[in-house]
Amino acid sequence: MCALIFGRDSTIWNRDIDRLAPQNVANILTHVTGADIAQVEKTTLRAYEGTLFEHHNANGMCRWIVPLGIFHRSRRRPGLMFCPQCLSEDANPYFRRCWRLAFSTACTKHGCYLLDTCPKCESPIEPHRSDMQGRGILPQTGLNVHCWNCSFDLRATRKIEVINESLLQLQARLEITLDNGYVDWAGNLAMHSMVFFDGLREFIAGVTSKRTQDRLMKSAKLGGISLKGWPRTGLEMASLPMRRELFRLLTIVLEDWPDNFIELIHECKLRYADLKGESDQRPYWYEGVIRREAGGGYAPISKVEAEAIAASVETRYGHFSVDVARALSGRDISAHIPERLPQPVLDEVYEDLLTSIDHQIAGTLDKTERACLIRDKVMFAAGRQLGLSESELAELTLDRLRALVPDEVAVDFSDVARTPEQVRAWAEWYWKKMRIQLRPQIDEESLFTSVRTRSRFSHSSIGARFQKAVDVAMLRKEIPSYKHWFEV
Repeated sequence: MCALIFGRDSTIWNRDIDRLAPQNVANILTHVTGADIAQVEKTTLRAYEGTLFEHHNANGMCRWIVPLGIFHRSRRRPGLMFCPQCLSEDANPYFRRCWRLAFSTACTKHGCYLLDTCPKCESPIEPHRSDMQGRGILPQTGLNVHCWNCSFDLRATRKIEVINESLLQLQARLEITLDNGYVDWAGNLAMHSMVFFDGLREFIAGVTSKRTQDRLMKSAKLGGISLKGWPRTGLEMASLPMRRELFRLLTIVLEDWPDNFIELIHECKLRYADLKGESDQRPYWYEGVIRREAGGGYAPISKVEAEAIAASVETRYGHFSVDVARALSGRDISAHIPERLPQPVLDEVYEDLLTSIDHQIAGTLDKTERACLIRDKVMFAAGRQLGLSESELAELTLDRLRALVPDEVAVDFSDVARTPEQVRAWAEWYWKKMRIQLRPQIDEESLFTSVRTRSRFSHSSIGARFQKAVDVAMLRKEIPSYKHWFEV
Protein backbone atom coordinates (compact mmCIF):
# COMPACT_ATOMS: atom_id res chain seq x y z
CA MET A 1 0.00 0.00 0.00
CA CYS A 2 2.76 2.44 0.93
CA ALA A 3 4.60 1.61 -2.29
CA LEU A 4 1.49 2.40 -4.31
CA ILE A 5 0.73 5.63 -2.46
CA PHE A 6 4.17 7.10 -1.80
CA GLY A 7 6.28 5.31 -4.43
CA ARG A 8 8.69 2.39 -4.11
CA ASP A 9 11.67 4.67 -3.53
CA SER A 10 10.08 6.48 -0.57
CA THR A 11 11.63 6.11 2.89
CA ILE A 12 8.51 6.21 5.03
CA TRP A 13 9.33 3.58 7.65
CA ASN A 14 12.99 4.30 8.33
CA ARG A 15 12.04 7.31 10.42
CA ASP A 16 9.52 8.29 13.10
CA ILE A 17 6.71 9.19 10.73
CA ASP A 18 4.30 10.32 13.48
CA ARG A 19 6.85 12.78 14.88
CA LEU A 20 8.38 13.87 11.58
CA ALA A 21 5.04 14.26 9.78
CA PRO A 22 6.49 15.80 6.59
CA GLN A 23 4.15 18.05 4.65
CA ASN A 24 4.40 16.08 1.42
CA VAL A 25 3.21 12.91 3.18
CA ALA A 26 0.29 14.81 4.77
CA ASN A 27 -0.67 16.24 1.37
CA ILE A 28 -0.67 12.80 -0.27
CA LEU A 29 -2.80 11.36 2.54
CA THR A 30 -5.40 14.11 2.14
CA HIS A 31 -5.57 13.28 -1.58
CA VAL A 32 -5.98 9.52 -1.24
CA THR A 33 -8.21 9.41 1.87
CA GLY A 34 -10.50 12.39 1.35
CA ALA A 35 -9.67 13.73 4.83
CA ASP A 36 -8.77 17.42 5.05
CA ILE A 37 -5.29 18.54 6.08
CA ALA A 38 -6.45 19.44 9.63
CA GLN A 39 -7.71 15.87 10.20
CA VAL A 40 -4.46 14.40 8.97
CA GLU A 41 -2.33 16.70 11.15
CA LYS A 42 -4.36 15.73 14.23
CA THR A 43 -3.02 12.18 13.85
CA THR A 44 0.59 13.44 14.18
CA LEU A 45 2.64 14.41 17.20
CA ARG A 46 3.19 17.82 15.62
CA ALA A 47 -0.39 18.63 16.64
CA TYR A 48 0.76 19.06 20.27
CA GLU A 49 2.70 22.19 19.31
CA GLY A 50 1.38 25.17 21.24
CA THR A 51 -0.28 23.12 24.00
CA LEU A 52 2.38 20.64 25.19
CA PHE A 53 5.54 22.25 23.83
CA GLU A 54 6.35 25.52 22.12
CA HIS A 55 8.24 24.19 19.11
CA HIS A 56 7.93 20.77 17.54
CA ASN A 57 11.37 19.29 16.88
CA ALA A 58 11.06 17.01 13.86
CA ASN A 59 14.72 15.99 14.02
CA GLY A 60 16.29 14.80 17.26
CA MET A 61 14.66 14.69 20.68
CA CYS A 62 11.32 16.39 21.21
CA ARG A 63 10.03 17.33 24.64
CA TRP A 64 7.55 14.84 26.15
CA ILE A 65 7.76 12.47 23.13
CA VAL A 66 9.21 9.01 23.86
CA PRO A 67 11.72 8.16 21.09
CA LEU A 68 11.50 4.99 18.99
CA GLY A 69 15.23 4.47 18.42
CA ILE A 70 14.76 3.70 14.72
CA PHE A 71 17.52 1.84 12.90
CA HIS A 72 16.65 1.16 9.26
CA ARG A 73 13.01 -0.01 9.59
CA SER A 74 13.22 -1.54 13.06
CA ARG A 75 12.68 0.13 16.41
CA ARG A 76 15.30 -0.34 19.09
CA ARG A 77 13.34 1.40 21.87
CA PRO A 78 9.83 0.79 23.24
CA GLY A 79 8.47 4.20 22.32
CA LEU A 80 4.84 3.19 21.66
CA MET A 81 2.61 2.12 24.53
CA PHE A 82 -0.79 0.45 24.52
CA CYS A 83 -3.73 -0.53 26.69
CA PRO A 84 -4.90 -4.09 25.88
CA GLN A 85 -8.45 -3.26 27.04
CA CYS A 86 -8.73 -0.27 24.70
CA LEU A 87 -7.51 -2.35 21.75
CA SER A 88 -9.96 -5.13 22.62
CA GLU A 89 -12.93 -2.77 22.70
CA ASP A 90 -12.11 -1.01 19.41
CA ALA A 91 -14.22 -2.06 16.43
CA ASN A 92 -11.14 -1.18 14.37
CA PRO A 93 -8.16 -1.32 16.74
CA TYR A 94 -5.86 1.68 16.66
CA PHE A 95 -3.02 3.10 18.74
CA ARG A 96 -3.78 6.39 20.49
CA ARG A 97 -1.59 9.41 19.83
CA CYS A 98 -1.17 10.07 23.58
CA TRP A 99 0.48 6.63 23.95
CA ARG A 100 3.68 8.23 22.67
CA LEU A 101 3.82 10.78 25.52
CA ALA A 102 6.27 10.39 28.38
CA PHE A 103 3.64 11.20 31.03
CA SER A 104 1.28 8.45 29.78
CA THR A 105 1.79 5.52 32.11
CA ALA A 106 -1.78 4.38 32.79
CA CYS A 107 -5.18 4.10 31.10
CA THR A 108 -7.70 6.17 33.04
CA LYS A 109 -10.64 4.48 31.30
CA HIS A 110 -9.75 0.96 32.42
CA GLY A 111 -7.66 1.70 35.51
CA CYS A 112 -4.66 -0.28 34.31
CA TYR A 113 -1.02 0.38 33.44
CA LEU A 114 0.02 0.90 29.85
CA LEU A 115 2.54 -1.55 28.38
CA ASP A 116 5.25 -0.82 25.81
CA THR A 117 6.50 -4.26 24.71
CA CYS A 118 5.02 -7.56 23.62
CA PRO A 119 4.38 -9.56 26.84
CA LYS A 120 5.47 -12.77 25.11
CA CYS A 121 8.76 -11.86 23.39
CA GLU A 122 9.36 -8.35 24.83
CA SER A 123 9.80 -6.80 21.38
CA PRO A 124 8.92 -3.10 20.88
CA ILE A 125 5.50 -2.46 19.36
CA GLU A 126 5.84 -1.98 15.59
CA PRO A 127 2.39 -2.08 13.91
CA HIS A 128 3.81 -1.29 10.46
CA ARG A 129 5.75 -4.59 10.52
CA SER A 130 2.89 -6.76 11.80
CA ASP A 131 2.37 -8.45 8.42
CA MET A 132 5.94 -9.80 8.33
CA GLN A 133 4.77 -13.10 9.84
CA GLY A 134 1.90 -13.37 7.38
CA ARG A 135 3.59 -13.30 3.99
CA GLY A 136 1.71 -15.32 1.40
CA ILE A 137 -1.59 -15.44 3.28
CA LEU A 138 -4.67 -13.23 3.14
CA PRO A 139 -4.73 -10.23 5.53
CA GLN A 140 -6.15 -11.00 8.96
CA THR A 141 -8.57 -8.87 10.97
CA GLY A 142 -6.74 -6.82 13.58
CA LEU A 143 -3.34 -7.70 12.16
CA ASN A 144 -1.90 -4.38 13.39
CA VAL A 145 -2.41 -5.43 17.03
CA HIS A 146 -0.37 -8.61 16.65
CA CYS A 147 3.31 -8.63 17.57
CA TRP A 148 5.45 -8.32 14.44
CA ASN A 149 8.02 -10.73 15.92
CA CYS A 150 5.97 -13.58 17.44
CA SER A 151 2.41 -12.87 16.21
CA PHE A 152 1.07 -12.64 19.78
CA ASP A 153 -2.29 -10.86 19.94
CA LEU A 154 -1.69 -7.79 22.14
CA ARG A 155 -5.38 -7.69 23.04
CA ALA A 156 -4.94 -10.95 24.96
CA THR A 157 -2.46 -9.32 27.36
CA ARG A 158 -3.43 -9.60 31.02
CA LYS A 159 -4.06 -6.09 32.29
CA ILE A 160 -2.18 -4.86 35.35
CA GLU A 161 -4.57 -2.85 37.50
CA VAL A 162 -3.43 0.42 39.07
CA ILE A 163 -4.08 0.25 42.79
CA ASN A 164 -2.96 3.84 43.41
CA GLU A 165 -6.07 5.91 42.71
CA SER A 166 -4.06 9.14 42.99
CA LEU A 167 -1.95 8.06 40.02
CA LEU A 168 -5.04 7.68 37.85
CA GLN A 169 -6.32 11.07 39.01
CA LEU A 170 -3.01 12.72 38.10
CA GLN A 171 -2.99 11.00 34.70
CA ALA A 172 -6.54 12.20 34.05
CA ARG A 173 -5.64 15.75 35.05
CA LEU A 174 -2.69 15.83 32.67
CA GLU A 175 -4.82 14.51 29.80
CA ILE A 176 -7.62 17.02 30.47
CA THR A 177 -5.09 19.85 30.66
CA LEU A 178 -3.70 18.84 27.29
CA ASP A 179 -7.17 18.56 25.73
CA ASN A 180 -8.44 21.88 27.13
CA GLY A 181 -5.27 23.89 26.64
CA TYR A 182 -5.50 25.32 30.16
CA VAL A 183 -5.60 24.21 33.80
CA ASP A 184 -6.66 25.53 37.19
CA TRP A 185 -3.31 25.53 38.96
CA ALA A 186 -1.27 27.50 41.53
CA GLY A 187 -3.98 30.11 42.05
CA ASN A 188 -4.53 30.67 38.34
CA LEU A 189 -7.92 29.43 37.16
CA ALA A 190 -6.87 29.38 33.51
CA MET A 191 -3.14 28.76 33.32
CA HIS A 192 -2.03 27.98 29.77
CA SER A 193 -1.24 24.28 29.41
CA MET A 194 2.22 24.99 28.00
CA VAL A 195 3.14 27.09 31.06
CA PHE A 196 2.01 24.21 33.27
CA PHE A 197 3.83 21.49 31.32
CA ASP A 198 7.02 23.56 31.03
CA GLY A 199 7.02 24.02 34.79
CA LEU A 200 6.25 20.35 35.36
CA ARG A 201 9.18 19.35 33.17
CA GLU A 202 11.57 21.63 35.08
CA PHE A 203 10.17 20.24 38.32
CA ILE A 204 10.82 16.69 37.11
CA ALA A 205 14.37 17.60 36.08
CA GLY A 206 14.90 19.08 39.56
CA VAL A 207 13.58 16.15 41.61
CA THR A 208 15.43 13.60 39.45
CA SER A 209 18.82 15.32 39.69
CA LYS A 210 21.43 13.15 41.42
CA ARG A 211 21.86 15.33 44.50
CA THR A 212 18.12 15.81 44.95
CA GLN A 213 17.57 12.04 44.74
CA ASP A 214 20.16 11.45 47.45
CA ARG A 215 18.40 13.94 49.72
CA LEU A 216 14.90 12.59 48.97
CA MET A 217 15.93 9.21 50.37
CA LYS A 218 15.62 10.81 53.84
CA SER A 219 11.91 11.57 53.41
CA ALA A 220 9.34 9.53 55.30
CA LYS A 221 6.60 11.21 53.23
CA LEU A 222 7.64 9.42 50.02
CA GLY A 223 7.29 5.93 51.46
CA GLY A 224 10.38 4.39 49.91
CA ILE A 225 9.84 5.65 46.34
CA SER A 226 13.23 5.52 44.63
CA LEU A 227 14.42 7.00 41.33
CA LYS A 228 17.81 5.39 41.55
CA GLY A 229 19.13 4.78 38.05
CA TRP A 230 17.27 7.70 36.49
CA PRO A 231 18.96 8.40 33.13
CA ARG A 232 21.01 11.55 32.73
CA THR A 233 19.42 12.04 29.34
CA GLY A 234 16.11 12.85 31.03
CA LEU A 235 12.44 11.96 31.15
CA GLU A 236 11.95 10.77 27.57
CA MET A 237 14.77 8.23 27.85
CA ALA A 238 13.56 6.77 31.15
CA SER A 239 12.02 3.29 31.03
CA LEU A 240 8.28 2.87 31.51
CA PRO A 241 8.68 1.30 35.01
CA MET A 242 10.92 4.21 35.99
CA ARG A 243 8.38 6.76 34.73
CA ARG A 244 5.67 4.98 36.72
CA GLU A 245 7.80 5.39 39.84
CA LEU A 246 8.32 9.07 39.05
CA PHE A 247 4.60 9.71 38.74
CA ARG A 248 3.96 7.89 42.01
CA LEU A 249 6.23 10.49 43.55
CA LEU A 250 4.45 13.32 41.74
CA THR A 251 1.06 12.24 43.11
CA ILE A 252 2.40 12.99 46.59
CA VAL A 253 4.42 16.11 45.90
CA LEU A 254 1.97 17.88 43.58
CA GLU A 255 -1.02 17.37 45.88
CA ASP A 256 -2.07 20.60 47.64
CA TRP A 257 0.53 22.53 45.66
CA PRO A 258 2.80 23.99 46.90
CA ASP A 259 2.33 22.92 50.54
CA ASN A 260 3.50 19.30 50.23
CA PHE A 261 6.46 20.35 48.11
CA ILE A 262 7.49 23.04 50.60
CA GLU A 263 7.37 20.49 53.42
CA LEU A 264 9.59 18.19 51.35
CA ILE A 265 12.07 20.99 50.62
CA HIS A 266 12.54 21.68 54.33
CA GLU A 267 12.42 18.03 55.42
CA CYS A 268 15.16 16.96 52.99
CA LYS A 269 16.97 20.31 52.82
CA LEU A 270 16.60 20.48 49.05
CA ARG A 271 18.62 23.21 47.33
CA TYR A 272 17.70 25.70 44.66
CA ALA A 273 20.79 24.84 42.61
CA ASP A 274 19.62 21.22 42.33
CA LEU A 275 15.92 21.97 41.81
CA LYS A 276 16.19 24.60 39.11
CA GLY A 277 16.12 21.99 36.33
CA GLU A 278 17.71 22.10 32.94
CA SER A 279 16.96 25.56 31.51
CA ASP A 280 17.77 29.15 32.39
CA GLN A 281 14.12 30.17 32.71
CA ARG A 282 11.35 28.46 34.63
CA PRO A 283 7.62 29.25 34.75
CA TYR A 284 6.70 31.49 37.66
CA TRP A 285 4.57 28.89 39.48
CA TYR A 286 7.63 26.68 40.01
CA GLU A 287 10.40 29.29 40.10
CA GLY A 288 8.69 31.32 42.81
CA VAL A 289 8.46 28.36 45.18
CA ILE A 290 12.03 27.10 44.83
CA ARG A 291 13.51 30.60 45.04
CA ARG A 292 11.60 31.39 48.20
CA GLU A 293 11.85 28.01 49.95
CA ALA A 294 15.10 26.46 48.72
CA GLY A 295 17.45 29.39 49.27
CA GLY A 296 17.32 30.89 45.81
CA GLY A 297 16.09 34.28 46.96
CA TYR A 298 13.94 36.41 44.72
CA ALA A 299 15.03 37.49 41.28
CA PRO A 300 14.75 41.29 41.04
CA ILE A 301 11.88 42.67 39.03
CA SER A 302 12.08 46.00 37.24
CA LYS A 303 9.45 48.74 37.18
CA VAL A 304 8.99 48.13 33.44
CA GLU A 305 8.21 44.44 34.09
CA ALA A 306 5.85 45.38 36.92
CA GLU A 307 3.99 47.84 34.72
CA ALA A 308 3.69 45.21 31.97
CA ILE A 309 2.16 42.74 34.47
CA ALA A 310 -0.25 45.42 35.74
CA ALA A 311 -1.29 46.29 32.18
CA SER A 312 -1.93 42.61 31.44
CA VAL A 313 -4.16 42.29 34.52
CA GLU A 314 -6.16 45.40 33.59
CA THR A 315 -6.56 44.24 29.99
CA ARG A 316 -7.80 40.83 31.07
CA TYR A 317 -10.06 41.80 33.99
CA GLY A 318 -10.79 45.50 33.50
CA HIS A 319 -9.39 46.35 36.95
CA PHE A 320 -6.02 46.11 38.63
CA SER A 321 -5.38 44.14 41.81
CA VAL A 322 -2.06 43.30 43.44
CA ASP A 323 -3.50 39.93 44.51
CA VAL A 324 -4.62 39.04 40.99
CA ALA A 325 -1.26 40.19 39.59
CA ARG A 326 0.52 37.95 42.10
CA ALA A 327 -1.67 34.97 41.16
CA LEU A 328 -1.06 35.45 37.44
CA SER A 329 2.65 36.25 37.51
CA GLY A 330 3.86 34.70 40.74
CA ARG A 331 5.47 38.03 41.65
CA ASP A 332 4.67 40.73 44.20
CA ILE A 333 4.75 43.99 42.26
CA SER A 334 3.31 46.19 45.03
CA ALA A 335 6.68 47.95 45.50
CA HIS A 336 6.43 49.28 41.94
CA ILE A 337 2.66 49.36 41.48
CA PRO A 338 0.81 50.08 44.75
CA GLU A 339 -2.62 48.62 45.27
CA ARG A 340 -5.33 50.76 43.76
CA LEU A 341 -8.68 51.10 45.45
CA PRO A 342 -10.99 48.35 44.24
CA GLN A 343 -13.80 49.48 41.97
CA PRO A 344 -17.11 48.48 43.57
CA VAL A 345 -19.26 45.95 41.76
CA LEU A 346 -22.35 47.64 40.37
CA ASP A 347 -25.79 46.56 41.56
CA GLU A 348 -26.74 45.36 38.08
CA VAL A 349 -23.66 43.11 38.02
CA TYR A 350 -24.67 41.73 41.44
CA GLU A 351 -28.09 40.91 40.00
CA ASP A 352 -26.53 39.36 36.89
CA LEU A 353 -24.52 36.93 39.03
CA LEU A 354 -27.55 35.85 41.05
CA THR A 355 -29.57 35.47 37.83
CA SER A 356 -26.84 33.22 36.43
CA ILE A 357 -27.09 31.02 39.54
CA ASP A 358 -30.89 30.93 39.11
CA HIS A 359 -30.40 29.60 35.59
CA GLN A 360 -28.11 26.88 36.91
CA ILE A 361 -30.69 25.96 39.57
CA ALA A 362 -33.40 25.68 36.92
CA GLY A 363 -31.14 23.63 34.68
CA THR A 364 -30.34 20.78 37.09
CA LEU A 365 -32.47 17.87 38.27
CA ASP A 366 -29.92 16.77 40.85
CA LYS A 367 -31.31 17.61 44.30
CA THR A 368 -27.91 17.91 45.96
CA GLU A 369 -26.48 20.16 43.26
CA ARG A 370 -29.65 22.26 43.41
CA ALA A 371 -29.27 22.67 47.18
CA CYS A 372 -25.60 23.64 46.75
CA LEU A 373 -26.49 26.32 44.21
CA ILE A 374 -29.24 27.72 46.46
CA ARG A 375 -26.73 27.81 49.33
CA ASP A 376 -24.28 29.69 47.08
CA LYS A 377 -26.91 32.23 46.08
CA VAL A 378 -27.81 32.98 49.72
CA MET A 379 -24.13 32.99 50.74
CA PHE A 380 -22.99 35.41 48.04
CA ALA A 381 -25.96 37.71 48.66
CA ALA A 382 -25.12 37.76 52.38
CA GLY A 383 -21.49 38.57 51.63
CA ARG A 384 -22.53 41.43 49.35
CA GLN A 385 -25.29 43.02 51.43
CA LEU A 386 -23.62 42.57 54.83
CA GLY A 387 -20.07 43.33 53.69
CA LEU A 388 -18.68 40.00 54.91
CA SER A 389 -15.33 38.51 53.84
CA GLU A 390 -14.91 34.84 52.94
CA SER A 391 -13.66 34.11 56.48
CA GLU A 392 -16.62 35.91 58.05
CA LEU A 393 -19.04 34.01 55.82
CA ALA A 394 -17.40 30.73 56.84
CA GLU A 395 -18.01 31.53 60.53
CA LEU A 396 -21.51 32.98 60.09
CA THR A 397 -24.25 31.34 62.15
CA LEU A 398 -27.97 32.05 62.13
CA ASP A 399 -27.74 33.63 65.61
CA ARG A 400 -24.90 35.87 64.44
CA LEU A 401 -26.92 36.89 61.38
CA ARG A 402 -29.94 37.72 63.54
CA ALA A 403 -27.73 39.88 65.75
CA LEU A 404 -26.34 41.72 62.72
CA VAL A 405 -29.81 42.15 61.17
CA PRO A 406 -32.48 42.36 63.90
CA ASP A 407 -35.36 42.91 61.47
CA GLU A 408 -36.72 40.60 58.79
CA VAL A 409 -38.93 41.42 55.83
CA ALA A 410 -40.83 39.15 53.49
CA VAL A 411 -39.16 38.50 50.13
CA ASP A 412 -39.60 35.84 47.48
CA PHE A 413 -36.54 33.73 46.70
CA SER A 414 -37.07 34.35 42.99
CA ASP A 415 -36.61 38.10 43.57
CA VAL A 416 -33.29 39.77 44.28
CA ALA A 417 -32.30 40.47 47.89
CA ARG A 418 -31.28 44.14 47.83
CA THR A 419 -31.15 44.85 51.58
CA PRO A 420 -29.71 43.11 54.68
CA GLU A 421 -33.26 42.49 55.91
CA GLN A 422 -34.16 40.67 52.70
CA VAL A 423 -30.95 38.61 52.94
CA ARG A 424 -31.94 37.56 56.47
CA ALA A 425 -35.35 36.43 55.14
CA TRP A 426 -33.57 34.34 52.50
CA ALA A 427 -31.28 32.84 55.13
CA GLU A 428 -34.19 31.94 57.46
CA TRP A 429 -35.95 30.15 54.59
CA TYR A 430 -32.73 28.40 53.54
CA TRP A 431 -32.08 27.22 57.11
CA LYS A 432 -35.55 25.71 57.45
CA LYS A 433 -36.07 24.26 53.98
CA MET A 434 -32.76 23.64 52.16
CA ARG A 435 -29.79 23.31 54.53
CA ILE A 436 -30.85 19.85 55.68
CA GLN A 437 -30.41 18.54 52.12
CA LEU A 438 -26.65 19.17 52.47
CA ARG A 439 -26.66 16.70 55.42
CA PRO A 440 -24.65 18.83 57.88
CA GLN A 441 -23.39 17.27 61.09
CA ILE A 442 -25.90 17.44 63.91
CA ASP A 443 -23.82 19.79 66.06
CA GLU A 444 -22.72 22.04 63.18
CA GLU A 445 -24.01 25.58 63.74
CA SER A 446 -22.48 27.32 60.72
CA LEU A 447 -25.01 28.62 58.25
CA PHE A 448 -23.10 27.51 55.16
CA THR A 449 -21.75 23.95 55.10
CA SER A 450 -19.93 21.69 52.67
CA VAL A 451 -21.80 18.69 51.28
CA ARG A 452 -18.50 16.79 51.20
CA THR A 453 -17.21 17.40 54.73
CA ARG A 454 -20.66 18.06 56.30
CA SER A 455 -19.04 20.82 58.33
CA ARG A 456 -18.65 24.54 57.77
CA PHE A 457 -17.14 25.82 54.56
CA SER A 458 -13.53 26.94 54.68
CA HIS A 459 -12.84 30.47 53.46
CA SER A 460 -10.82 29.07 50.54
CA SER A 461 -13.72 26.82 49.48
CA ILE A 462 -16.07 29.81 49.53
CA GLY A 463 -13.60 31.73 47.39
CA ALA A 464 -13.36 28.84 44.93
CA ARG A 465 -17.17 28.54 44.66
CA PHE A 466 -17.43 32.29 44.12
CA GLN A 467 -14.82 32.31 41.35
CA LYS A 468 -16.57 29.38 39.68
CA ALA A 469 -19.89 31.23 39.77
CA VAL A 470 -18.25 34.36 38.33
CA ASP A 471 -16.65 32.33 35.52
CA VAL A 472 -19.92 30.57 34.65
CA ALA A 473 -21.66 33.97 34.50
CA MET A 474 -18.75 35.32 32.39
CA LEU A 475 -18.38 38.30 34.75
CA ARG A 476 -14.68 38.03 35.54
CA LYS A 477 -13.97 41.45 34.04
CA GLU A 478 -16.72 43.06 36.14
CA ILE A 479 -15.84 41.08 39.31
CA PRO A 480 -12.03 40.62 39.40
CA SER A 481 -12.02 39.20 42.95
CA TYR A 482 -14.22 38.66 45.99
CA LYS A 483 -12.76 41.80 47.57
CA HIS A 484 -14.48 43.87 44.89
CA TRP A 485 -17.74 42.01 45.60
CA PHE A 486 -18.22 42.82 49.27
CA GLU A 487 -16.53 46.25 49.49
CA VAL A 488 -19.52 48.16 48.18
